Amino acid sequence: MRPLIVSAAVTLDGFNAGPGGNPLALNLDPAFDAHNLALMREAGTVLLGRASFDLFGSFWPMVADAPEDPANPALSAVNREFSRRYREVPKLVVSDRLEIPDDHPWRDTTTVVPGSGLRERIEREKAGEGGSIVVFASGSLWNGLLADGLLDRLDLVVGPDAIGEGVPAFRGGVRLRPVEARILDGSRNVLLRYVPVAG
Repeated sequence: MRPLIVSAAVTLDGFNAGPGGNPLALNLDPAFDAHNLALMREAGTVLLGRASFDLFGSFWPMVADAPEDPANPALSAVNREFSRRYREVPKLVVSDRLEIPDDHPWRDTTTVVPGSGLRERIEREKAGEGGSIVVFASGSLWNGLLADGLLDRLDLVVGPDAIGEGVPAFRGGVRLRPVEARILDGSRNVLLRYVPVAG
């Protein structure tokens, strides 16, 4: 079975975006990037919601081949490798209306899955061969997967700051079992790794 793994950054007080959905309220430091690259190296599929696909598809395809700029942390060696891997890995996007433009750099590696067919598709993917199925961001999507019993592991990268308001990471009640907790190397972020508790 292929595991379905979520990687999400959250604030100390439990938000996975700031007011208005602003992701820059999170502590998205190089250690968070390195954590996501490690997941991407083992991924056989990336699963995304529509909004995350639009956001990531407008940024990540250009990172790998952008001109050198040592002053820009977005163009680190870690992010360039992440960009190259993102380009190659098969992607599933959950949407009932998305049509991927012919000139989209991820068109040939992306499949759109309607919401009504998501559970069946996820169960088929999990039963197949290959690397893990990874969800980046896409909070509404992974909350639904968690509620439906389809999520196998949740990696929360918790920043050290409370922001007081924003988008809550969890949209309902949940029972989780911790399996790992550690400070990420060279970071103020803490990785809290959980698996769902059945029932």
